[in-house]
Amino acid sequence: MLDIPEAAARRIVRLALEEDIGTGDLTCQLVLPPDHRSRARVVAKQSGTLCGVSLAPLVFSELGVVDPEAGAREVELTILREDGSIVAEGDAVLTLAGPTRAILEGERVLLNFAQHLSGVATQARLHQDAAGATCRVLDTRKTSPGQRELEKWAIRAGGGSNHRMGLWDAVLVKENHAQAAGGVRSAALRALASRPSGADVIVEVRSLEEFATLLDLPLTRVLLDHFQPAEVARAAAMRNDRNASFGLEVSGGIRLETLPAYAAAGAEYASLGALTHSALPLDLSLLLEGT
Repeated sequence: MLDIPEAAARRIVRLALEEDIGTGDLTCQLVLPPDHRSRARVVAKQSGTLCGVSLAPLVFSELGVVDPEAGAREVELTILREDGSIVAEGDAVLTLAGPTRAILEGERVLLNFAQHLSGVATQARLHQDAAGATCRVLDTRKTSPGQRELEKWAIRAGGGSNHRMGLWDAVLVKENHAQAAGGVRSAALRALASRPSGADVIVEVRSLEEFATLLDLPLTRVLLDHFQPAEVARAAAMRNDRNASFGLEVSGGIRLETLPAYAAAGAEYASLGALTHSALPLDLSLLLEGT
């Protein structure tokens, strides 16, 4: 099972429960006696890659912090399918048993996270499968505010890889940096001269002319922005002719159906914001089964 980014998950789960429960679940309080108990299961209603089901223990433990009365009655959880596994329509992924009020109070928050994260993991798997073994599919910083660590966890669950976590853990010289610094090469030289030890330096270029100015520099990667596959192939040939050691990353306008062509052209990395910002949720449902 993949390690959960627990500290980040706990913060966002608690916020989600506070947002949903507020001063208390009026429906449960009016309709269900406190001692009512139920069994339930979470079922996949479509195929995809699962991620987020292992947040269930955290959701129900934090429920006790947000709503002490509900949390005082323990919910028994059994995870049937681990995060990262491929599920089919009808597969049960989790069973629950315990106080009905607690199950229903935690239901929506659990499903919101699991559906969204499973959607991200599903997109990561689809795109990595399309890219093949020679090209690593990367996420970007285009993530839901407050959920970056969880969404990047979901990318890994789907077989994709993570780009930098934020502005602090790698250098990525983009168009606006180059414009302000007097050009791509000038910005790259400044970054290389003063980077922290071990920090990656990635430089974005928008043309083969800009690319040619970087061939003698010890960069980690050069990001080819909105290049066509034929241009990527030319860049790969130029790099190889100069025995440059940096990797080639493509980004901008990359789609599932074009990934194989980019990989064949020599792209070793492909970064796609759509993996997170446009992932459709995987349809999951919690069904009560009686006492």
